[in-house]
Amino acid sequence: MPGSALGEIGIVLYPGVQAASVHGLTDLLGIAAKLAIRQQKGARFPLRVTHWQSASSDDANHSCVYDSNPDGQAQPSFLIIPPTMVDLPDPSVPGGVVCWVRERHAAGAKIVSVCSGAFVLAETGLVAGRSVSTHPICAAALAERFPDMMVTTSQRIIDHGDVITAGGFLAWVDVGLHLVERILGASIRAQTAHFILAEQAGSKARYFPGFAPKQDHGDIAVLKAQEWVHMRDGRDVALASMAAAAGLERRTFLRRFASATGTTPIEYCRAVRIARARELLECGNTPQKDIAQSLRYRDVASFARAFRKVTGWAPGSYRKKFGAYVVASDQSAHDASSRKLRKREGAIQPQL
Repeated sequence: MPGSALGEIGIVLYPGVQAASVHGLTDLLGIAAKLAIRQQKGARFPLRVTHWQSASSDDANHSCVYDSNPDGQAQPSFLIIPPTMVDLPDPSVPGGVVCWVRERHAAGAKIVSVCSGAFVLAETGLVAGRSVSTHPICAAALAERFPDMMVTTSQRIIDHGDVITAGGFLAWVDVGLHLVERILGASIRAQTAHFILAEQAGSKARYFPGFAPKQDHGDIAVLKAQEWVHMRDGRDVALASMAAAAGLERRTFLRRFASATGTTPIEYCRAVRIARARELLECGNTPQKDIAQSLRYRDVASFARAFRKVTGWAPGSYRKKFGAYVVASDQSAHDASSRKLRKREGAIQPQL
């Protein structure tokens, strides 16, 4: 009917949630919806995005605090549990969120966890006896805490139909595109992926290029090395250590890594460090000095030079433009953030 969405994706907000993944998913899904509207003339609201939050961590009553299409009752068909930014690799799990997620599943919603969000999902009991994907940094703690399920880091997405889990670097991008394909089809997924991952040609002041590491190459040894680098945020990584993680001789590793990823191990590690720096700048107020130290740069100046070379922005300017995203507790707070996202999106409109 007019004003109704063909699919609704809810995102769970809980204490310690990674704001970058919440807003990134909202942005990605919003872009997909706009692309679908332009391609499918009759679809006014092909995809609805909602955010859900409770008054306290023990409260099982969640209310909708953001709605991309506030017309009619919100009822997510998919519910995403984003990762946390605190208490890794074994985060605390809010009891109220667990109860609410379990209730939503019983009502027919498909539950999706991203990286450490698997801890919340596991507490519901919905994945007992099933395989679950998560980030390598969480895998051991998750397996120890929930021995009744099979934890893996070798599959970026595991889709059981009613439950979907994802892990790995920037797994929220994988989840967003996976759901876009399920709801809007392969064509819209491809257009969305091209829009959010591809660099904009001919731009003098580059928008940051993003880092979408190639992991569909099928070389298991190289994948092991990539995940090993991601677990360390690209810090203090020696070529010999990467080759050892892959289980390959140095020369063989260099050849296979370049063939699989299209880049050298050194360039790859640099890209991972910058991707982590972007995340820290976007998600909070960590001083540049602390970011530089945590990522093993010699000093703030060397960090700033490396960051500008890759992104085209000074770290401080980057934070002012793309940072300070705080998870919204009400509609008005999110609207302010959405205006910033729309402004950013407007600078890089796709050519349709």
